[in-house]
Amino acid sequence: MKSTSVRIAAPLLALMVTVGTLTAVAQTKTAPEKSKAAASKKDSSKYHRLPTNFGKLELTEEQVQEIYSIKDTTGPKIAELAKEMAVLKADQDQKIKDVLTRTQVTALNKLKAGSAKADDESSSEKSAPKKSSAKKKPTKKPTEE
Repeated sequence: MKSTSVRIAAPLLALMVTVGTLTAVAQTKTAPEKSKAAASKKDSSKYHRLPTNFGKLELTEEQVQEIYSIKDTTGPKIAELAKEMAVLKADQDQKIKDVLTRTQVTALNKLKAGSAKADDESSSEKSAPKKSSAKKKPTKKPTEE
C-alpha cells in the first residue's frame, strides 16, 4: 500500500514543482516588459498631459507632440514662478503680521483657529446627516375676533 502511494505521490510532487517553476519563469519574463513600459513612461516629461478637453478634439500625433514641446519649455518656468510666488506670499504674510501688536496677533491666531474649527465642523456636517436638536414650538392659530 505504501509503495502505491509513493508511486503516485512522487510524480505528483514532481509535476507540482515543474508547474511552479514554469509559472515563476513566466512571471519573471513578463515582469521586465512591464518595467520597461513603466520606465518609458518615467522618461517622458511630467508636462506631457494635454490641457482639459483637448483629448476630445481628435488631435493629430503632430499636434500632440507640438503641445508637449510647448509644455516642456513653459512647464519648468511656470513651476519656478509658482515657487517664487509662494515665497513672496509667505514674506508678505510675515511683513503684514509684523505690523500687528502682540494682542492683535493673539486675537488673529484665535480667529484663525476658530475659523479652522468651523471649517472642520462644516465639512463634517456635510458628510453627516443633520439632527435637529431644537424642539419645535407649537404654532398659534390666529383667533377670530
